Amino acid sequence: MKRKVFIAALALSACDQAGPPPEARPGASAVGASSGSAQLDQLMKTDASVVGYLYSADTPYIVATFENGTLLWRSQGGAHAVAQGRISTINQSDRSCVGLEQKNPTMPAHGPERFLVCEATLPIKHSNSLPRSQDYSLSAGTLFLEYDPALRLTGPTPPTQST
Repeated sequence: MKRKVFIAALALSACDQAGPPPEARPGASAVGASSGSAQLDQLMKTDASVVGYLYSADTPYIVATFENGTLLWRSQGGAHAVAQGRISTINQSDRSCVGLEQKNPTMPAHGPERFLVCEATLPIKHSNSLPRSQDYSLSAGTLFLEYDPALRLTGPTPPTQST
C-alpha cells in the first residue's frame, strides 16, 4: 500500500515583503522551466523556505528551502537534513509540484522517494482508515508539502553479501 504524507505548509520568503510580489513571467523560474504555478515559481525565484506542520501547529515538522535551483528538505523543524537535489517539475491532474526524487542506496529493491512542494490546482479531498486518520480537504491555490515514500520495485529481491 502506498501512503503519502501531506503536510500543511506556510511559505516564508527571503525577499522584501514591502510590496506585492512581482508578476511571474510565463516560463520563468529558478531552474529555467515553469512549474505551471505562479506561486511556486515565485517561491523558487526568491529562494524561499516553506515550513510544514504535521502533528501540531506549534512546532514545524518539515522545512523545505529553495536555493539556486535546488531544494533542501529538512525534518525535525529544520534540524536534520533529509534530502537535497536539483528541482524538477512533477505535475498531476489536481496539483502542480516542484521537488526532487532521490534513490536511497541502502534500499536497492525500492524506487526513489519524492520530496515535493505543491500547490493544489483543483480541490483535493483525501480520506483513509488508518488509526491516525489523515482526512483532509485542500482548496485550489493551497500550498502543501508532499512526501512519497519509496515503493518496492517488482521482481526478485537482489542478493545480499555477507562479510
